[in-house]
Amino acid sequence: MKKLLYISTFLLGCLLLGCSSQSLEEVQGLGKEEAAQIAAAAVRQYYQVDVDTIDREITLEDPSKLVDAATGKPIYKGIPVHAVLTRQPVNGDVYGFHAIIEPKTKQVLSLSIDAIGLNGEKATKTIADADLEKAAAEFIRTKKLLTPSAFELVKSSDAGAHTTKRYFYYSDGQNAVAIGVDTDLQQVVTFTYD
Repeated sequence: MKKLLYISTFLLGCLLLGCSSQSLEEVQGLGKEEAAQIAAAAVRQYYQVDVDTIDREITLEDPSKLVDAATGKPIYKGIPVHAVLTRQPVNGDVYGFHAIIEPKTKQVLSLSIDAIGLNGEKATKTIADADLEKAAAEFIRTKKLLTPSAFELVKSSDAGAHTTKRYFYYSDGQNAVAIGVDTDLQQVVTFTYD
């Protein structure tokens, strides 16, 4: 009798958990395909690269399940979406693009691309920090991510021997944004509003 009670309780628990959890086809009212289209449009807008969702595995993450162990609060302010090629990338492809989208306003809070360099390889040349910072600042100006006349560099990440991205953190006094520049391609490949 106890065994039957345990099995019944287990099945009821599974049923209740299954019914209350959201499908990863949709998270907080944002559907997988809609999120991928928003991210693809942002890649075109910010990076001037045409991408689509064909031949890509699209995944959504539920931010309520991604929590900081110390605080118990969600790590992301929006919903992460990833679109990664299912086929072998060719020269100049964007292998994957990743965004964090605020579900109510559909605003892109973070966007990054995984770019494949010429000949499918990354360049090995060294680029001066000043050139990388210049690329980041120019991206902010041209895309109007912060107030153009008021933003300033707050800090930058350390350069290392195996560093493929350098991050530059800017603020205009009201908002802050982190810009990631690929050190080999010397192009901005990610930005995130803080």
